[in-house]
Amino acid sequence: MKSWTIHQLAGAGSIAGIVAMMLWPAFVAWPEALRLPFILILAAACFCGAAMLWITLRDIARRPVRGSRLRPIRTFDVVLGLALTIPTTLELRAIVPDSLMQLGLL
Repeated sequence: MKSWTIHQLAGAGSIAGIVAMMLWPAFVAWPEALRLPFILILAAACFCGAAMLWITLRDIARRPVRGSRLRPIRTFDVVLGLALTIPTTLELRAIVPDSLMQLGLL
């Protein structure tokens, strides 16, 4: 199995984040019908952001001095990773406990 590159994660995570933002108003209107798709899209965006941060931090730890030309790229990767991870995690924390309670799991 081939591992994902940071560029693939950035693309997939960005698409998932955009879809989640577009789906959010519909989720507010029809939460029962769109709960599972919304949670899955948020989880995908969160996973991609966290994986981007992991890959970037691992690259920094393994090769700390790779030149000043990579600093803007690393900065972009960290900013995009945080932008995908933080809001989706907050939204998931707000939605998932309610969903688990409705299913009788909490």
